[in-house]
Amino acid sequence: MIDPKEIFVEYELGSESDFAMLPSLVSVEDQDYFLTKGNDGSYRLLSTRCPHRWGEIIEWDNCFMCPDHGWRFEKSEGICVNGPNSRMESATVVIKGDVLFAQMLVAKG
Repeated sequence: MIDPKEIFVEYELGSESDFAMLPSLVSVEDQDYFLTKGNDGSYRLLSTRCPHRWGEIIEWDNCFMCPDHGWRFEKSEGICVNGPNSRMESATVVIKGDVLFAQMLVAKG
C-alpha cells in the first residue's frame, strides 16, 4: 500500500535509443541507478546502493556486486544470488513514444 504522504513522480531518462548498452548508469535527483531490462522485456532502475549496509554496488563480470561483503545480484531484476533473500531497490521505467521515464515514489511537499 502506498503511504498517503508519498506520490509517484516521473523523471525523464532520455530516448530509448540513447541506451543501446545495458545496464547503463543513470542519475535521478543526485542518486545513481543502473538502467536494466528485465527478462520480461520491461525496463527498470536498480539502485547502486546495497540493501544490506548501503555500500556502493558495482557492475562485476556477469552480475552486480557489493564489494563490502560480496553479495552478488543478477542484472535483470537485482535479485541476490549468493546470500539472503534480498534484492536491489528498484523503480519502474515506462516508455512514452521513444522516451523512457522512471516512476519513483517520493515524499509529498
